[in-house]
Order: sequence, then structure tokens, then C-alpha cells
Amino acid sequence: MKTKQVIRTITLTGLILFTTITLFLSASILLDVFGISEQQGHYVPLVIWSNFLSGCLYTLTLIGLFSHKRWSIIPMILALFILVGAFIGLFTHILNGGQFENKTIIALFLRIILTLFFALGTYVTTKPQL
Repeated sequence: MKTKQVIRTITLTGLILFTTITLFLSASILLDVFGISEQQGHYVPLVIWSNFLSGCLYTLTLIGLFSHKRWSIIPMILALFILVGAFIGLFTHILNGGQFENKTIIALFLRIILTLFFALGTYVTTKPQL
């Protein structure tokens, strides 16, 4: 199997799992399904909406990856900008004395790192051959 195919398979598999979890958890908190919003404690709405929007962008990326489209990287780049913006917003929220959970900082940082890795995998699998 070619290296590019291996990277594509890993990216697709990881992104499918990540997208499913992201959309389920963020939608569950926003819609208060199963009482998840109470279990999350002091969540920051900006972070939850950013996660949900990123999940939608991950879905667009998956559609593009499955159909071998070069535009697949664009939703990932947008998701990265949204998540970095949410991190800055979270930092501002904390500085202004807003309530938050420590796990939110860690989770958002890890989400940014994972999105970066999926973006790199998407780029490698969709870039044109030289």
C-alpha cells in the first residue's frame, strides 16, 4: 500500500470518529439531550458552538476526502481558525472572571492539535502530484 493511501486511510478513519464524537457531544450540550449540559458543569457557550461548527466543517472535509477533492483542506483550515479564535475567546472569558472548567482548556487545546493533524493528513492526501 502506498504511503499516501495509508495516510488517507488513517485520516479518514480518525476524522470519522472525531467528527461523530464532536457533533454528538456539542449537539447534546446545546440541546440539553440526556442532561449532558448539567454534567459538564460551567461550560463556555462560545467553545461549544465553535466545536459544533467545527464538527460541521469536519463533515464537509469527509465528503471532500471520500470524493478525492482538493478543496477538502479548506474546511479544515476554517475549523482551525475557528478553534484558535475560540481559544482566544476562552482566554478572554477567563481573564474577565467568567466561570469555566479546567478540562475545557485542555480539551480545546487537544482539539486544536488533532484538527491540525487531520488538516495535515488531508493536505497530504489531496495535494497534486508534482
